[in-house]
Amino acid sequence: MVLLMKAVLLLILIPLALLGSTSATASGHYFTISSVSMAMAAIHAEKSLKVGSSQQAAQLVKSRYSGKILKVQSTRVNGNPGYRVKLLSKDGVVFHVSVDAKTGSIRRN
Repeated sequence: MVLLMKAVLLLILIPLALLGSTSATASGHYFTISSVSMAMAAIHAEKSLKVGSSQQAAQLVKSRYSGKILKVQSTRVNGNPGYRVKLLSKDGVVFHVSVDAKTGSIRRN
């Protein structure tokens, strides 16, 4: 499945990025490196994250802590992309858990 997603990204996003960055010159067309770099960076960023979505973050937190998940929001954790998950314990206590998307580590705040 991951290979299929990478193939789709390579076959669709890069040509779209190239089309959006063409400039006509007297000698024909040329492409800027920045649009290709941006597409490749997006592919690299996706595969370098251990937690790629808020749903994955919620599942990871749910497997470690019991309680009802109230909210999941994107944030920075230790300088990395991550998620802050708000939970309600069975005792009625609200608490937060940070999920580092790059490393997959979770920490109760």
